Amino acid sequence: MTYERGVKVIEVPTSLIPPVRTGTIVFAVGTAPKGPVNEPQLITTFEQFVETFGWEEDFEKYTLCEVAHIAFRKRGVAPFIAVNVFNPDVHSDPSAVTSDDIIGTVDPNTLKKTGLQTVDDVYPRFGIVPTILIASKFSQDPAVASALFSKASSINRHFKALALYSANADDVKPTDINDYLTSNNLRSPFGKFVYAKGYDGDLVIHPDTDAAFLYARLDVETDNYPFHTISNKNTTYTHVDTLIDLDMANYLAGQGATTVVRTSKGLVYWGTRTTAYPGSTDPKDTFDNVRRAFNFHNNELILTFLQKVDYPITKRLIKTIVDSYNIRLNGLKAREYILGGRVEFREDENPVTDLMDGIIKFHVYITPPSPARLIEFIAEYDPSYWQELFK
Repeated sequence: MTYERGVKVIEVPTSLIPPVRTGTIVFAVGTAPKGPVNEPQLITTFEQFVETFGWEEDFEKYTLCEVAHIAFRKRGVAPFIAVNVFNPDVHSDPSAVTSDDIIGTVDPNTLKKTGLQTVDDVYPRFGIVPTILIASKFSQDPAVASALFSKASSINRHFKALALYSANADDVKPTDINDYLTSNNLRSPFGKFVYAKGYDGDLVIHPDTDAAFLYARLDVETDNYPFHTISNKNTTYTHVDTLIDLDMANYLAGQGATTVVRTSKGLVYWGTRTTAYPGSTDPKDTFDNVRRAFNFHNNELILTFLQKVDYPITKRLIKTIVDSYNIRLNGLKAREYILGGRVEFREDENPVTDLMDGIIKFHVYITPPSPARLIEFIAEYDPSYWQELFK
């Protein structure tokens, strides 16, 4: 044993790194130790989360603490929207929170919203649009999962997002996943099913939580444009209980599920599809990055050109819209975020009766690149190389 004297310094990794700003906004509904009930909160720092909602490292009870742990401690991104449904005046303990509390309601008289329904309050309150919806742990109930992707398809009746959901890996085995998705009607272009039972040390981390902020982190690297799939990207897990071999993972990917496998890169997500696949084969609806790109453009077009509503329909208005978004698409093409795109104002899509009634239509063509799901090499024995012996 070495005989040591003097002064020694040992460095350890920083427990909390400053988050980077992301334009990809995760909306998380769940439970917290304290704080506002059924009121969306825009969370920008870990300290703000703790001040607002408290902190307990019991993620089974307090799922929003799990969300903050992944967002700030593991993925290092902000902001996100948090909605706490745990009400001590109603629930004796967090375990008393039900799926109905998570799904929420809209009061027909006051229009007061609860749970997931409060996602419609985000844009009016904060001026931002949620793009990923999660309800960690609770999404293992098919009713909650269904509510998530239903809401993701129409936020404020206009905006679109991607819903992430999972299943209880203790109850649903890998061989059951296809039947689980189909029998529970959990297939949607706006749904992404992520399956694993993983851990960060001793902490159970739900895969939909980790995957949500992986999307956000990846988007930061591409100017907040949803360019990448999460497939073949690293999880934050230190280990998993549900390690699946590559053959089974490939089968499940072909059934619209995303799982976790071990490769030379470590533990990675595996599967590019939304749950619309294989019932649908439209790339726009079945590849997660392509679906998110279309969501992005849907939301961007609305937010950009809402200011032009009620302007007189003139050539100048039409040219302004066409030219400005064509410039935007050309810029995305130059960075190879899309293969190409254009906007057209077409006579056959704008009958005079519509124009007289104040309705104008623009045709937007966009081609995001599909992920390379299969890279194939053809290997051949070439006898001609024996001639090298005689050169």
